[in-house]
Amino acid sequence: MNKSTTNFWVDAGLFALLLVTILAATVEILLPCFVHVILGLLLSAGALIHVALHWNWICNAFSRFGKLPPQVRTNFVLNLGLFLTYSAAGSMGLFARSLIGLGPLRHVVGFFHVLLVMGVLLLQTIHLARHWKWVTATARKVFELA
Repeated sequence: MNKSTTNFWVDAGLFALLLVTILAATVEILLPCFVHVILGLLLSAGALIHVALHWNWICNAFSRFGKLPPQVRTNFVLNLGLFLTYSAAGSMGLFARSLIGLGPLRHVVGFFHVLLVMGVLLLQTIHLARHWKWVTATARKVFELA
């Protein structure tokens, strides 16, 4: 399997996991359970795998940031924002979970977790839109639709 195909399957898996995590979080509003926490941890692990797969690009872009074309520089900043927002959302979610029994404080932290997740969804949508040509071209190759 070549690098592009590997990236495609990791990204497709992460996208599916994100959707399932959101669905589980929605159900958890009505029925307290830890499913969405476990899925969120898996999503964080998957995000780290994604970063590892793109580490050479990250290092190269960081070292040449000022010389990058505007679109690549924008992608770098978007990706950094996405990583930081994912990290903050996950941290806040785990922190809120640790505050069970502390009532109002847990709800305040949970509220910020939800706001950060909304930021993740916004940034993830922009990220997907900016890479849509790659997604469709790679999907055609993977599924041999070309």
